Amino acid sequence: MEMTEIAGYRILRTLGAGGMGQVFLVEHPRLPRRDALKLLDAGVSRNSEFKARFQREADLLAQLSHPNIVTLYDRGEYDGRLWATMEFVEGTDAGQLLESTGPLSPTRVMSLVASAGSALDYAWRKQRITHRDVKPANILLAIDDHDTVEAVKLADFGIAKAAEETTTLTSTGITVGTLAYMSPEAIEGAEIDNRSDIYSLGCTAFHLFSGQAPFTGKTMTALMSAHLNGEPPSLSKFAPHLPATLDSVFTRVLSREPDSRYSSCAEFVAALSDALDGRTTPLTGPAYAQTIVGTHSVPGRHPHHRSSSRRNRWITAVSALAATAVLAVGGAAAYAYFQQRDETPTASAPITQTTVTTHVTSTPSTTTAPAIATVYEQVTPTEEPEPVTVTPEPVEGQECGLDQFGDISADGTLFCSAENGAWTDRTHQSRPAVTYGTECSEPGARARISGTDAIATCESDTDGTLTWGY
Repeated sequence: MEMTEIAGYRILRTLGAGGMGQVFLVEHPRLPRRDALKLLDAGVSRNSEFKARFQREADLLAQLSHPNIVTLYDRGEYDGRLWATMEFVEGTDAGQLLESTGPLSPTRVMSLVASAGSALDYAWRKQRITHRDVKPANILLAIDDHDTVEAVKLADFGIAKAAEETTTLTSTGITVGTLAYMSPEAIEGAEIDNRSDIYSLGCTAFHLFSGQAPFTGKTMTALMSAHLNGEPPSLSKFAPHLPATLDSVFTRVLSREPDSRYSSCAEFVAALSDALDGRTTPLTGPAYAQTIVGTHSVPGRHPHHRSSSRRNRWITAVSALAATAVLAVGGAAAYAYFQQRDETPTASAPITQTTVTTHVTSTPSTTTAPAIATVYEQVTPTEEPEPVTVTPEPVEGQECGLDQFGDISADGTLFCSAENGAWTDRTHQSRPAVTYGTECSEPGARARISGTDAIATCESDTDGTLTWGY
């Protein structure tokens, strides 16, 4: 007989099914909310070792709070089968985008990779959690009714992988689609850490840029051999329109030796952004550029006043989240990017700049992002300064570029979102969380709904009452 309810959750429809169980779209028994419910098969649920791990990892995941994580809401057992509910993400995933459009734009790739990387770094730093199944299909894009990307979430935090720890690689349904992004040490069954996920994120980024995974094979054996013995291919061979400086970035991130890779996703993403900007001196080894705070006065800045000679320097103010070995939970969205720019000065005298870089040695778990300090010195003018060009203030929904991610409008109401490449409202960030359906007083105001990442808007009800709603 077809199920209509699980542990009080009313089933709306089936979202998917696999060797480990089923996923349903369900209606919460008490809240006006739809969740995704994962119901594991009885055979897996009866395994006492797996059950204990499932519960332990669920408890760890429940402690992760990040805008890019698919939030874990609850777990339990129903009719002898383990289940967990989590945030439902309605939209698409990066794997489907690749199938429908082929290689993605650099702007979109950076948004997706930064989001997933943010998640992975956060989870590793917070709970020493690794994802172990980073791939395009697990990078979800939440899309609203206007086909706008609202969020990016790293999904599938490991229910299937819990069972894999007690069985063999092939018997648990590991597919070529998963193996294409798996690190050499994971394939060999060795102990892994966050650098395994960084390798998988590198494979994913390569695929998003080029439309092809870096390592391929007609059989699982051939694919495993490619990861274990092959050399990383050159991205420029498959995507000649992209800067050749990206090749060295992928050579490092796809190294067979974990010690030779980037030590954090933030470092990898920063190297990608440098390479896309055409800089030919990428960071090598586990050394980071450290910002030096000078005593010279820095000219006044405006987020949208820019000189023509400006070079973009991405500084990832990132941390994030990601996944674990036992529970499929998902979630990550975009890195917040801030850029240190050579802005057009407001002073009448021209400004010279000196770039000062120092290096500090870091451990593999360091998540410090690279930064380059620019020290400004005022000198005696020898010629008339160039006129200042003022860019018009953006409006909500207006497209913004890769070099603007993290920018904030002069009035502080908008920011350039890495999630959708558009100027996005940020006023909700300064408001306390609200309760859905309660009264409000400012029409059009936005705020986060308490206990979720959803954003509510103060709107007029049918009877004219202002309430917080979607």
